[in-house]
Amino acid sequence: MNYQILNTTTADIPQLSQMMRDFYAIDFYPFDEKVTTENFASFINDEKYGVCFKMVFEGDIAGYIILVKYFSFEFGGEILFLDELYIKPEFQGKSLGKKALEFVKDYSVTNHFKVVLLEIENHNERAKKLYEHYGFQNHKRSLMILKN
Repeated sequence: MNYQILNTTTADIPQLSQMMRDFYAIDFYPFDEKVTTENFASFINDEKYGVCFKMVFEGDIAGYIILVKYFSFEFGGEILFLDELYIKPEFQGKSLGKKALEFVKDYSVTNHFKVVLLEIENHNERAKKLYEHYGFQNHKRSLMILKN
């Protein structure tokens, strides 16, 4: 299998934005092209927020990974939040999800992050099984949100 996981650049934003649009459409999340483009530019250009990677399979961008950094007293320091992992439908079933999670795990260890957290849609059993296979566990807490 010929694949790579590479840092994204601002030149990748149009493709990243289209993939995000497709990803959000799965669960009918709102999507704003202008805001997404601005957010990608800010995120890619300032590593304090985290890092975005593109997954390339046989020369084509097949998906992306967004890792957000934050500090947690509970977990003992700087941790990663796997904010998004998306693989285009035509590239699914090629073990890219497994490769992405191996990459995330190696990245977190190499960069001394204490924990990797993620959220998952309750209906996404396929993803849940994949995450569990790589050691992710349900946390005893629920995610809550306050929008401003």
